Amino acid sequence: MDCQRHGNDPGGARRSTRRQVLTALGLAGFGAAGLGIARALGLGARPTPTTRPRVIARPTPTAMATPAPLETLDTPVSLVFTGDIMLGRTVNYEMLRSSHDFPFTHTTDFLHGFDLTIGNLECVVSRLGTPEPKTYTVEADPLGFQRLVDAGFSVVSVANNHSGDYGKAAFADMLGHLPKYGITAIGGGMNEAEAHKPAYFTFGTTTIGLLAYCDIDPSYFAATATTPGHAWLDADAMAADVHAAHKQCDFLIVFTHWGTEYHSDQNSDQVDMAHLAIDRGASLVVGAHPHVIQPSEIYRGKLIVYSLGNFVFDYMTNPVTSHGHLLTLSIHRSRLLSWKLVDAYIGDWGEPALG
Repeated sequence: MDCQRHGNDPGGARRSTRRQVLTALGLAGFGAAGLGIARALGLGARPTPTTRPRVIARPTPTAMATPAPLETLDTPVSLVFTGDIMLGRTVNYEMLRSSHDFPFTHTTDFLHGFDLTIGNLECVVSRLGTPEPKTYTVEADPLGFQRLVDAGFSVVSVANNHSGDYGKAAFADMLGHLPKYGITAIGGGMNEAEAHKPAYFTFGTTTIGLLAYCDIDPSYFAATATTPGHAWLDADAMAADVHAAHKQCDFLIVFTHWGTEYHSDQNSDQVDMAHLAIDRGASLVVGAHPHVIQPSEIYRGKLIVYSLGNFVFDYMTNPVTSHGHLLTLSIHRSRLLSWKLVDAYIGDWGEPALG
């Protein structure tokens, strides 16, 4: 697939640093006021994790005699999705011994150019627990939280087959720490209801909704009515979630962990579940897990990207598994204005660089 054929890059106009933007406008000496003017013009970096808006519904408009505040500006929202982020094993070793932005040294500037930066956190980040009885288990040091937020991540999916690798206590510990770093977890919670709860983000007049699911064993990683875990990709449950959530936002995205490892084509279950999500009200479906890129399609006018492949992952040394995609989106209310698949290639220690 030639990933350069899919729309315009919505993040391109946002890559200048905050200082460069203010200097160009002659506002560098005005501090927060200058930054406010730059943001009013649609320039500069996205909100920091501590100030990023997260609301359950759009605010009710009020009559104002003064100029409209920034949150009511009618501008598009930019998003970027990455594939699997695995911070354990040799990635963890290098992260602990490094004093820089590893494993995001080559991608941080790009990831900071979006209103929302979202990835699949394919490990548990904690010092608690013991390995579950499965072939591969991965746990990362809590330093990983800081590296994620420094790289620009505002949302991570924990709905995958490695987030429960060190047991329920470690999973719950990770859930408790993510908000402290300004990162929202989707697809997981302290019980089933929380795991299936959508996250909503409002920028200007556009509210984005996010849901995440996993259908890769072990199924006992899934949350129950009384225990923590991720959201299992059950057709009836997902259909109900999507039907309810899409009424509360302008643009609903379903992020899924599915598919057959190392298969470059989507399977029939992926197709069925993606089509069901859109039939019930989803605006877009994007997936990960197979460790390889899989195709995209347009169904009923809606985009489906079946697998983004890997983003941060060690031992992925061949040309197929070391090549992943980032999905960039520009959204205004219920419309997908543009989208693009950006190449990323994994190098030493599982660290990606843009192609």
